[in-house]
Amino acid sequence: MTLKLLNLEELKTAYETDLREAFPPAELKPFSAMEALMGKGIYDPLCLQDEEGTALGYLLLWKHRDARFLLIDYLCVPAKRRNGGIGAKLLQAVYDYYPASTVFLGESEAPTGDSGADEMILRRLNFYARNGAKTLGYDCALFGVHFKTICWSREPLPEEDVILQKHREIYLEHFGEEKFRRYIQIPLHPGEKPFPVTDWTED
Repeated sequence: MTLKLLNLEELKTAYETDLREAFPPAELKPFSAMEALMGKGIYDPLCLQDEEGTALGYLLLWKHRDARFLLIDYLCVPAKRRNGGIGAKLLQAVYDYYPASTVFLGESEAPTGDSGADEMILRRLNFYARNGAKTLGYDCALFGVHFKTICWSREPLPEEDVILQKHREIYLEHFGEEKFRRYIQIPLHPGEKPFPVTDWTED
């Protein structure tokens, strides 16, 4: 298996096929947003491929300007490849692709209290935990959706207030102060409610 950095055309193909199949419309940001981030040089769409070049899984990473902090934007394993350990292999390949000092951030949906909805949410959180992720002491909310914040690195993690600031800066630099205040809550303070759910907007 090899890890490939996709170009814009390859990412577009993956978006229209595997990503659309894996994520409901409410969870998948517009392709134009990914294109804008790639144009700024701060988006790494990585694809794990087999020996024949077939996609086994994708990890799309949004980079802080200092390139040490990387936010997992989407992790996707195509339907026919699921339940075969590909997700864990994909994460390991990506960890090895970057310097040991790299800090990976993730946002995994927080349990809602609805047992039906929470089954998949808890499976996802447990998957990250099995693969070395630490749940941080602060949650966040993005466009009205509540997330647990997870983080991992091959080297000791920085102090949490440093991680929090870098997390905020990733969004601030893309959206600016006004949109950040309207749509992004990093951190989501204890007892604070997320804003009303809103589609991702670049306007």
